[in-house]
Amino acid sequence: MVDFSQRLKRVRMDRHMTQAQVAKKIGVTASMVSSYETDIRLPSYDVMIRIADLFGVSVDYLLGRDNKRLVDLSRLTDEEAAVVCGMISLLEQKKGE
Repeated sequence: MVDFSQRLKRVRMDRHMTQAQVAKKIGVTASMVSSYETDIRLPSYDVMIRIADLFGVSVDYLLGRDNKRLVDLSRLTDEEAAVVCGMISLLEQKKGE
């Protein structure tokens, strides 16, 4: 599950979180998070779901079955969500040029 360890580390770093911070939020030790990121261990299903929820991604994304990353806009106003969606569209257009 090389994809899992790499994707976990990527989403953690994207959020500027330490392994200790992630560990506290998902209810494991920092050394467990480290072992997940270095392919020494895989989390239980329960912990994997907590990781997905924490970072707003799907378990399929963490496992490398899907490349879609999700953005939770539920705490934004409609106007704020529209701005974010507009920025995403602009970046996708720019990338396609």
